[in-house]
Amino acid sequence: MIYDSKYIYDQINVKRSEGLQITSEELLCEYASSGNEEPIKSSEIKDAYKQLRLMLAEHLRLDNVVFLFGNGVSIYAGSRNTNQTQLLKYLNDNNYSDIADIIKNICDKIPNSIEEQLNALNTVLGFYSLTSDARAELVQKLLTSIKAGLLTDYVNSINYKKLYLHENMLLKLRSFDCLHKTRLYTLNYDLAFEYTMDKLGIEYRDGFTGFVNRTFDARTLQNKTVTSLIKMHGSVNWVTEHDTIKEFQPKFIEDENSVLFSMEEAKQKSVLIYPSSNKLYQTYASPYSELMRNLLDQLQTGKNLVIVLGYKYGDEHINDILLKSLRNPNDVFYFFYFDQQTSNDFINIVKRYSGSMPNINILEGKFLADFYNFVEYMLPDKPEKTDQEKAIEYMKKVFTNNVE
Repeated sequence: MIYDSKYIYDQINVKRSEGLQITSEELLCEYASSGNEEPIKSSEIKDAYKQLRLMLAEHLRLDNVVFLFGNGVSIYAGSRNTNQTQLLKYLNDNNYSDIADIIKNICDKIPNSIEEQLNALNTVLGFYSLTSDARAELVQKLLTSIKAGLLTDYVNSINYKKLYLHENMLLKLRSFDCLHKTRLYTLNYDLAFEYTMDKLGIEYRDGFTGFVNRTFDARTLQNKTVTSLIKMHGSVNWVTEHDTIKEFQPKFIEDENSVLFSMEEAKQKSVLIYPSSNKLYQTYASPYSELMRNLLDQLQTGKNLVIVLGYKYGDEHINDILLKSLRNPNDVFYFFYFDQQTSNDFINIVKRYSGSMPNINILEGKFLADFYNFVEYMLPDKPEKTDQEKAIEYMKKVFTNNVE
């Protein structure tokens, strides 16, 4: 089934016999975030989500609950889209004056995508290295500076004190008694889930063993009795030492208003897949190859509820795994797509499949695919009774003369 935000405001309008009618997603977002109970009450929105919540509650009973998260789930806590960064800010930096013409040309040709700009810089680096051009060292220095800036300005912009949606989501999953079978796959580098699960006292596996020296061992992910957290593109607290992937103890800086992750070690030697065309090739190496295999194996075996949220469907290697997993008829999918106005090849393919595959659900729009609304209104915190169950319960009371 395909749902959009119109589904929600249609449900609200039907219940209103008179008064204000919602006629667009823009109005729905505006009224719902007005900060008061009018013109849309939170109880109305929760009621509008009822059938979706009941459907999701039923699917939470499957063998495993698999989440795949993108950057969209961390935006509310201060994370920023890395595509907001601009290579242009380095143009007037005297440290890069010898390659200023290269920077300007890239910015002119590719104005808005840091991923494509990094691709171009990598191409330039390759050419300079091949021709023994002295400017290769300068391009490498620029690439290193950009990557450090991405970590500091975009990943570590998260305020770990404000992860209330992560907390609410995990508490609801625990209340529903499915946290132990939950697999959290995330493309984010941040430590939002680690910080939250530690705060809530939730045991989890993340692919590392040891205490003093925590080293990567994919075999630990085979444990199916506790929550799994799998960082598909690496993490700010992963480092490489002597060809071994290690996880260092994160350090947080806390003040009255915020909690931030200390970036010193992270900026020097973090193990990450940065946004560039090299992403696909990096996934062929350890530890990413093992993590990709783990995701594919998980989705192709057993009965899984698969929820994809906060992801733009822009990574070829991830999309390929998701498309392969559609072959498992026992899986039930919820693909959330926030930017409904922008055409996306992956979503278009899945939409075509959804016409003949009832196990595919697509939920799109800035309201319906918002992480806050998913956690607040759609994710149940306990099994809810369906209308049919309520009817059966009522009939039992009738036959026992216990009707009030």
